[in-house]
Amino acid sequence: MTARHWGAAFDPDELGRLETLMWKAYYRKQPARLFGLLVQAVRAQAGVSWPRAIAGSVLLTKAAAGFSRATGDYERFAPDIVRGYRMLGLPEHVDIEAVARHELRWWVVRREIGLAAGAAAGESITDLYAAIYDLPRERVAEAGRLRGLAAEVRDRGAAADPDGSTGRGAAYWPEVARLLRTSYRSLRRAIDEGAAEVAGAADETPAQRDASVRATP
Repeated sequence: MTARHWGAAFDPDELGRLETLMWKAYYRKQPARLFGLLVQAVRAQAGVSWPRAIAGSVLLTKAAAGFSRATGDYERFAPDIVRGYRMLGLPEHVDIEAVARHELRWWVVRREIGLAAGAAAGESITDLYAAIYDLPRERVAEAGRLRGLAAEVRDRGAAADPDGSTGRGAAYWPEVARLLRTSYRSLRRAIDEGAAEVAGAADETPAQRDASVRATP
């Protein structure tokens, strides 16, 4: 199994819906609901069994909970992220340590930069996707940018809302949901295009490959 096959069969609209609900549960301090949604989202994206989805979610939740209470020394949460991703069956050639660093990095930049963190978060998410799916950064940059922007829209909307993060958020949650949905559609498209190119290259005959090389300037 290659990284291009891992996690490639997800429904982008469903994954966007689940992530929107996860963010709402996180900011409304509903840990049980958040965990249940994370298990569903992990299984939807990674396509793993329920036991693996639960085990991976426990580890990722442990890292996120620790991070939410921390004020520094954030790297100490990377080992749990590594173990969480390992439970989700990433291919052996994927650098899981790098995946964990990129995952943690986009959490950190949101905290350190604040309301204007969307672009920086998007860059880290782009690095995360490129590492997980073994795709060039430019292929997944739009997906990363949109997910980072969704986070910024959420943060700015909550900051301007008199009810804060725990309110209904009618002024910003619909836009967050739209951006996440569009982000996952872009990611799925990039994965599918990458897989199609790999399949096409595999189907080429030696003569076709030789002709392609000769035609390259």
